[in-house]
Amino acid sequence: MTKTILCLLLGLSTCFCNKGNASAAVAPQVGLLSGAAAVVTPSPVAGSAYTGSLYLSYSGGNGAVYTAGNEIASSGVEGLTAVLQEGTLLNGMGSLTYNISGLPASAGNAVFNLSFGGQSATVTVVVAEKAAANLLYWGFFDDSGTPLSSYAGYGKKASTTMMFDHWDVDGNKDFPVAFCNTVSAAGYLPHVTWEPRLGLTELMSGKYDNDIKKYGESIALFGKPVILRFAHEFNGDWYPWSINGEELVPAATYVQAFRYVQDRIKAAGAANAFWAWAPNCVNGAKNPQSLESYYPGDDYVDLVGMDGYNFGTSQTWSNWQSFSAIFGNLYDWINKNHPDKPIFIAEMGCSSTGGDKIAWINDMFVQLEKTFPKIRSFVWFNINKETDWRFTETQGSINAFKAGVNGARVVADASLGGLLK
Repeated sequence: MTKTILCLLLGLSTCFCNKGNASAAVAPQVGLLSGAAAVVTPSPVAGSAYTGSLYLSYSGGNGAVYTAGNEIASSGVEGLTAVLQEGTLLNGMGSLTYNISGLPASAGNAVFNLSFGGQSATVTVVVAEKAAANLLYWGFFDDSGTPLSSYAGYGKKASTTMMFDHWDVDGNKDFPVAFCNTVSAAGYLPHVTWEPRLGLTELMSGKYDNDIKKYGESIALFGKPVILRFAHEFNGDWYPWSINGEELVPAATYVQAFRYVQDRIKAAGAANAFWAWAPNCVNGAKNPQSLESYYPGDDYVDLVGMDGYNFGTSQTWSNWQSFSAIFGNLYDWINKNHPDKPIFIAEMGCSSTGGDKIAWINDMFVQLEKTFPKIRSFVWFNINKETDWRFTETQGSINAFKAGVNGARVVADASLGGLLK
């Protein structure tokens, strides 16, 4: 009898254990790991101690929770290890985060063979010979339907691509995850220009706080670095965050709004958003407020952008301007007042009306090296809008641009050389 009871108890215990195992968490699974689209930031340098992040895109995620992994050593260039960080898979597309550290033994390719969720991928991390100074990265805006892949065909692939995200009182307020996933998979850094067309006071009314929170949560789930440019060209007089109706929006209101949204985005966990403060190269005629009065503070600004265009004679009020004439004054002001902030051109373009576009492009690359060495990146507004801004307008302008981006200073790197850490 005693043996029978003991066996029954052992049987029940086994049964309960089996039930516990049956209800255990689902094993993480993905359909594909995209090693070719992996992003590493910052770039490692031979012989220098290194700590960075590797973002590995996946598709077909099943929503499972996963734990941190073991160290995986690099081959090829030795001395680096990668460790998977814990997280939760999205149901669909997302990215895994690996911490990379060590002392790369030499320049060249450090190769990691990574396996996760039933799939494997080979990721190549380029180790530079030495810390290169004064490098330049380029990007583009193009909403014409031109394939992203075409921007890899100019000798030096673009590093960033930009989009505009409008917030009206009515309409979609979701973070553009599909755009970010698409451009990231193509090897570009996403640059989102957030346009609060509903007005800054309305935005801070509290009605949209949950939308802002969800926006931040989506950025955090995206996981990779993204440039977030909020309410650009604020010193103009053509956007509702500058002139609302006929009323000049106080610079203090802009500063308050910049901090308001950023505080809430960060509280939602979006540490991977890098904030760009981007004035236009000249104030609007109806806007006398100083640039400094618009500055949100060093703690709120990761990058300082500049927007400027050569309209040529395409408009009744415009004339042909050189690259230096457009950007020189603002560049000098930034260097004087905020010398420690990285500078990039967030929007630019050149008309072909009223001058020689090919010569303008050639001069631009000369001036970027000689006169504007602190500019780290530029985004070309490559569409036909107020005038034909495109560097792809003619074969001659394509050739001039291609020659410029194939210069020694220009490189392709979706982390902008580790600028976004």
